[in-house]
Amino acid sequence: MNLGNVIKEKRIQVGLSQTELARHIKKSPQLICDIEAGRKFPSLETLVEIAKELCLSLDKIFLN
Repeated sequence: MNLGNVIKEKRIQVGLSQTELARHIKKSPQLICDIEAGRKFPSLETLVEIAKELCLSLDKIFLN
């Protein structure tokens, strides 16, 4: 499973839309869409913010 799929799966599991996640981490919904689709890779800072918001450890993201 790639990074985008892990983020999308967890986001859906916690009940957030792309727009809600983007608002919580102060990023654009388009960025979240692009990350989940594999078109963009987030900066380390953004990845940490996403992981915190989704209660997801970085090792879970990368080892999936």
